[in-house]
Amino acid sequence: MLANVIQRDSPSLRHGETHEARRGMPIRVLSVGDHPLVHEGIRALLGAEDDMELVGEIGCEEFELMHFMSLLPAVVLMGTELSGHGGSRAIARLQAIDPSARVIVIASRSGDVRTRRAIAAGAHGCLLSSNVRVELAKAIRAVASGRGFIDGDSAIQLMQSNAEEDLKAREIQVLELVAAGKANKEIAYALSTTEGTVKNYIKKILSKLHASDRTHAVVIGIARGIIEVRATSA
Repeated sequence: MLANVIQRDSPSLRHGETHEARRGMPIRVLSVGDHPLVHEGIRALLGAEDDMELVGEIGCEEFELMHFMSLLPAVVLMGTELSGHGGSRAIARLQAIDPSARVIVIASRSGDVRTRRAIAAGAHGCLLSSNVRVELAKAIRAVASGRGFIDGDSAIQLMQSNAEEDLKAREIQVLELVAAGKANKEIAYALSTTEGTVKNYIKKILSKLHASDRTHAVVIGIARGIIEVRATSA
């Protein structure tokens, strides 16, 4: 498992202080993710910026609040492995301990729901991995100075979506079970309800997602980040 913590002394930020208040000092950046190539790319990009310093590279499973507190990064780059519900919880924990924590979520897949969930959890920036090379430095500077940042592709998806049509928690559960290949009877059993109720949920899901059938709904759900694809063991 990847763990490359670069410990350097740095004066800590006062509560609510942003990097902009510490002009002349490099922006301290912590990279969190499980893909060595992504860390390598981020390291190369930040190495070309005089006003940024990579203070640590940590795998997702090793990410703990103690790393954040000991390294005192101005900005945390949170890899795609933490961009789902797990990432939302991690962001929320950071915000609870230090409201001045600035987080940029880097996602390998687009999706308006993914972006909204990250923002709702407390992320200050959202960036698709396909845009990292061009926009990472700009995103870090914006977030470190107290502003928010969303890359152009994600912003367009947010503008084109309708938050009022988001699925409710139980509807998401149903869609996840549909994606797992479960029939209505199996879904009803799993959720301790009736087949008729499941059919009503599916009808609402198709309507909200403008989907033609169950398979189409799953495809849309994955694309928008409503549900995540879980790897299955062989």
